[in-house]
Amino acid sequence: MSNNSVKLSQVAATAAKFNNDVEAVKRELKRIASVKCRLKKQKAKSTYEQEMREVLAEEQLMKEVRDYLTPKKLTVTRMTAEDIAKLTYDETVKAIKSIQSKKCNSQYLTERLEDNVEYQEACRIEEMLKAHREKIRPLENAVSKHKVNEIVQHLEGLEDKIDKEYVLELLKKLQG
Repeated sequence: MSNNSVKLSQVAATAAKFNNDVEAVKRELKRIASVKCRLKKQKAKSTYEQEMREVLAEEQLMKEVRDYLTPKKLTVTRMTAEDIAKLTYDETVKAIKSIQSKKCNSQYLTERLEDNVEYQEACRIEEMLKAHREKIRPLENAVSKHKVNEIVQHLEGLEDKIDKEYVLELLKKLQG
C-alpha cells in the first residue's frame, strides 16, 4: 500500500471516530491548539521536542480530517451544465467574469490555443454560461428590492404625517 493511501485511510478512520461530524473535529482542533499553546511555554521541559512533534502531527491529522469532511466549494472551472442551470442571473454574470479571467490567465500556457486544453475548456464553459444568461435575463420592468428598500428607509426617516401625493410620486418613479 502506498504512503498516500495509508494517510487517506488514517484520515477516514479518524473522521469515523468523530462520527464524520465537522463541528466535533473543529472542537478537537481548538483543544489541540490549547495544548500546543500551553506546551510552547514549557520549552525548558526535557520532553518538549518530542511532545511538540506529537501535537503538531495530531493537529495536521485533524486539519486533514476537517478538509476531508468539508465539502469543496464548486468553482466555475468544474461546473457542469446541471450546475450552470441552477445559477441565478447575478451568479451567472459573476461566473462569466470568473471564467473570462481564467481564459486570460491560461491563454499563453501553450504556443497554440488549439493545443491548450485548459483554455478550450474555459471557452466551452463560458459559452454555456452565456447561453444560460440569455435564458434567465432579468425582467425589463422589474423593480429591485434595493430600490424599494431605499424608498422605505426614506419614508421612515420623514415626519409622521406624509403627504399621499408625495408617496404616489415616489411609487410612480419606480414604474419607470
